[in-house]
Amino acid sequence: MTRRTLSIPRLAALLAGLTLVLGWRSVDPPFDHGHSGLAAVLDEVLEEELVDYAALRRAPEPLDSYLAALASVTPRQVQGWSRAQRFAFWINAYNAFTLQLVRDEGPVKSIKEIGGWFGSPWRRRFIPLGSFDPKGKGRRLSLDDIEHRILRPGFKDARLHAAVNCASRGCPPLRPEPYQAVTLERQLTEQARSWLLDRGRNDLRVDRGAVRVSRIFDWYEEDFGDGDAEVVGWIASQLEEGPQAAALRAAGPGVKVRYLDYDWGINALPERR
Repeated sequence: MTRRTLSIPRLAALLAGLTLVLGWRSVDPPFDHGHSGLAAVLDEVLEEELVDYAALRRAPEPLDSYLAALASVTPRQVQGWSRAQRFAFWINAYNAFTLQLVRDEGPVKSIKEIGGWFGSPWRRRFIPLGSFDPKGKGRRLSLDDIEHRILRPGFKDARLHAAVNCASRGCPPLRPEPYQAVTLERQLTEQARSWLLDRGRNDLRVDRGAVRVSRIFDWYEEDFGDGDAEVVGWIASQLEEGPQAAALRAAGPGVKVRYLDYDWGINALPERR
């Protein structure tokens, strides 16, 4: 008896039919929600809140590998994630792609130099996550897309402003570890409190009926409250019970908010821009 074998085309057709009958579909590779790739990068280049961008240029592979992992994620995959997993993913994505932008375009004295007189570093479409384009056009994302079209409307948690880093000394500093779903609530609380109590970024002493805070409270006031009193109330709510929180509450609804100058200098170690 002659032994028959399936030709390649017939085998492919058979497998395709089985896929339709059984409902098989491709499986997305698992994603590392510990963000260990970013943890390794931060451990190498972050020192006392400042970044060694020169080191990122000398050894780009670890950051590139982490960015590739981010870019491999699909909307279908994200649908199965918890809110905390999604929140941590987008915060880390913002921070990691900011590191890439300064690394690739630097050295610069300020991130605002990137894009020149008529461009904006935050509107540059360089992030290969087009399947998440909020406008559905499949375009590469910008940092503004992540912050203003995904993070802010999607999670409605003002603490994110203490977590995303704009590569500037006036910005809340990079946390020396990635955000993770299992520890996200603690991390956001700690990060917000640390930023608020940093006298170089926020001066919460009530002086002549006013406190002096970061310009971030001006740019994104609607995220913190409606008017000065609600903004101060939000700040007090983030502090541990103590004299500073008590003083802010005692200032009453008439307390005013004033804004400190913002330092746009690059958050780089000396001679490591």
